[in-house]
Amino acid sequence: MKRIFFAALLACALAAPFFAKGQKLPRGGQTLFEPRHWIYDALQILEEECAIVQFSDQAPITLNQVRAMLLEIDEEKLSEAGKIQYNRILDYFTETNFEACASVFQARIEPEANLEFYVKTNKNVPWMYDRYEKRPFLYLPVTLGAGDWVTLFADISVSINKTAKEDPDTFFNIPHSEPTFDVNLPHNAYGSFGYAITDTVGFNIRVSNIPEAFGRADTGSILQSGRIMDATSAAISIYSPIAQYTGSLTQLNTKRYLYAHKVDARIAKKVQISFMEAALPYGNLDLRFFNPMMFLHNYTSWLDYTPDGSDVGSYLGIKLNAAPMKCLRFFALWSMTQFQLPTELGDDNTDPDNYVPNAMGLQGGLESYIPIKRGHLHLDIDGYYANPYLYINSSPNWSMVKTSGESNSGSSDFYEWLGTKYGPDTAAASFRAEYEVPEKWSAGFKYLFLARGEFSDSGIFTKIGWGSRIFDLSDEALSGWVYPYITASDGSTRFSGRYKNGRHFAAPTGIPEWVNAIAVYGSFWPARWLKLAGQASLAFVSNSGHVEGNNDISFECVLGAQVKFTKLKKENKNNKAVEAAEEKHGDTEIVEK
Repeated sequence: MKRIFFAALLACALAAPFFAKGQKLPRGGQTLFEPRHWIYDALQILEEECAIVQFSDQAPITLNQVRAMLLEIDEEKLSEAGKIQYNRILDYFTETNFEACASVFQARIEPEANLEFYVKTNKNVPWMYDRYEKRPFLYLPVTLGAGDWVTLFADISVSINKTAKEDPDTFFNIPHSEPTFDVNLPHNAYGSFGYAITDTVGFNIRVSNIPEAFGRADTGSILQSGRIMDATSAAISIYSPIAQYTGSLTQLNTKRYLYAHKVDARIAKKVQISFMEAALPYGNLDLRFFNPMMFLHNYTSWLDYTPDGSDVGSYLGIKLNAAPMKCLRFFALWSMTQFQLPTELGDDNTDPDNYVPNAMGLQGGLESYIPIKRGHLHLDIDGYYANPYLYINSSPNWSMVKTSGESNSGSSDFYEWLGTKYGPDTAAASFRAEYEVPEKWSAGFKYLFLARGEFSDSGIFTKIGWGSRIFDLSDEALSGWVYPYITASDGSTRFSGRYKNGRHFAAPTGIPEWVNAIAVYGSFWPARWLKLAGQASLAFVSNSGHVEGNNDISFECVLGAQVKFTKLKKENKNNKAVEAAEEKHGDTEIVEK
């Protein structure tokens, strides 16, 4: 309750000066955009209309980076719908409601209310409208900044917690009892510092609790999908129109630090090639991994750690993003946590290296935004295949996954893969078709197919007792791990009787779950400040829970309303002027002006 009281007190204190008159400032250049922000879709639309690729397929990026990207967009060549998106971004940059300023200092709040209702018919099938989609009941982002150099941010909210969001018996997003109240807030928070050296070149240094994404795909990037929540990272980014570098340190859990380098390059504005390398040692901070230009694999650090259960997970990713023609994007992503060369394999049945499985994944697809009148038709098709042991190493401690819990009594453990939420040991495909007129209306359809092996589920962690607060696994617990072999605390090697031949497994393993799901959804804005939305989903699951012949059908329905209080003031002030201008000039001329 202390956290709830502190959050309410902070919100009241910060809200007090916002109704005072005075100087107004646009948003600061070091503002960060989380992976699910609408601005990434808007940037993709503009890039496709100009038949170019930029660095908008990763997150978080700063407002200064977005400004630099907009300089490459020729507004005059955009369609009517493209101009709406272009000006929508500019309007967001310059929005000045609910803020107070003194010289270059700025304080801003952006309150909103969300009311959602849920109905689900089958408890054995996970939500399609999952905990990442569900919005907080009351949402109060607070931003403090100094010009284009410093931005501090925290999202204060009144919300149901992760346990309640995953509970099939949750019917609305209002925290109605203490066990449902989310006291582990804020979830997104950061301090962001940087400088724009020129209009298109600059740098950013940040410490943040914002999910990181690398690659854009409807099923979530197999490299880094932005699904790891509440993990603190420190990062430095250097950006330009031709190349970009990001080095980061992310603390997944105690003694579990993910060190990563990401490098992007563009060729003739049409092709983007990117590389990501990461290491996950289980131990204290290691200075070697802070070298921004060193190949982390060069250290062979898996040979340096003592045989007391410590080891290192390695990761490599490659990303290709291309614009072959106007209104079309092609992408291909490849990730790897283990690859055995032919020279590393032998016939010695006692050598654990001969049992190390390859662990790779491949993802690709096409995305298109076609302008039609004032909106865009969005078509997206993508698919991926992941080996059974992608993200999984010889211990959970150095596997590419984050585990977390909540302060609430009875909270279960939550597991989030570095890549797509469907995890390893999976073959997946999705198709999406939707049409949207920004802040007017939208309608869409999605089909999802999944073939999920037994290593794709979080049960591989829970069955050995590895969760949010247990990391020093006993030999007895590790003996039940899914990897073909484990190293005991005395340095001896033990092989899994069930998974000894795991090196030869192909996805999906065991008794696979076969999932076919469809969803229809839409939204309508009666006013700029009010959004109404709904979604209906139907999922068919064969071999549910990896039990042969166990079939499940689940229907779910979601209805929601969102009120953005920052839009109220603007609409009340300008409503008559806008209506008069539209009557005189028509909608198209308003957009052009």
